[in-house]
Amino acid sequence: MDPDSKALEEMMMLFYPQLALSNNITVDEVEVFRKRAKHMFTNLYPNRPSTCMVKPHVFQYNGNSVRIYFIQHNKLNDWEDPDTPLILYLHGGGFVFGDIDLYVGVECDLSKRMNMLVIHVEFDLAPEHTVDKILVDITNVYKILLHIDPNIHQRLVGMGDSSGGMLWINLLQWMISNNISVPQGIVLHSPWPSLNFDHIDYSKRSMIYLTIDMMFKFRQLAIGEEKVWSNLSQEEKHKYSPIDGLYQGFPPLYITVGTRDICIHEVYRMTDFALDQGVQITLKALDGMMHAYPLFHLWSTKVQCVQEDILRWMKEQLHKFPFETQSKLDNFC
Repeated sequence: MDPDSKALEEMMMLFYPQLALSNNITVDEVEVFRKRAKHMFTNLYPNRPSTCMVKPHVFQYNGNSVRIYFIQHNKLNDWEDPDTPLILYLHGGGFVFGDIDLYVGVECDLSKRMNMLVIHVEFDLAPEHTVDKILVDITNVYKILLHIDPNIHQRLVGMGDSSGGMLWINLLQWMISNNISVPQGIVLHSPWPSLNFDHIDYSKRSMIYLTIDMMFKFRQLAIGEEKVWSNLSQEEKHKYSPIDGLYQGFPPLYITVGTRDICIHEVYRMTDFALDQGVQITLKALDGMMHAYPLFHLWSTKVQCVQEDILRWMKEQLHKFPFETQSKLDNFC
């Protein structure tokens, strides 16, 4: 195991009780799980600095509302301005946990380093809502962005981690099927390309914060307690598992995955499918690292160098918008 990753895991083990869900999950148990997850991750992710501006807003579309947050270092640019580049972030958490309080430090840090406005989508979570509702939420958000600026794809890059990566894959496939122009590029940190979990690496030791048992329980909560995965139609499974779908027309992708990630083989399969369909992909598979490792960059100089490479890549995708990024590692990396 990478020394930095080992040290981070040992740090995670200090949080007690550790993250887990029972076999008979209740709503109260989910709430407790969310609080414990937030406590652990907010102590490991970057903190929100006092200079980070956060503004809540509600998007409404066809009677449905989705809360979003505009996040930017020092100031808040007008997101409707066609000269304002944007990062649209879809967070992870297995569709069960994750919110602005958990991710605001990550997104503030991203905004500061990229010198860009970040849009955080506060979509509904399971089990109160199913993944079907979550997919509607993110689609509606993009429809509103298009309504305000039909050319918003020209100034937009996307980012998502874990289950948020799956949401981005779904969203891109929806865009292509509806002849909608895609963003300039998407960064995916350990994306879940499938809820089939056919290619999970059972030989890998489970991580502290993402076990195989937890993934299956997240899936059950996400599809709804009345549904059984094995009884779903192929059409339903495909909707929740976009790995086998269309990739032709995707924008350039920057994908990160750690070799200790139990989802690594599914990420590799998705990468191969996309490459076969002509997608430009940069893949950073870091030896010894865990699931969604770039979010823990404070704990590893190796990961900080990956973050620097991501900044460089995002600047290339948004080459029409000259702006200065903040870096302290150019010479080191």
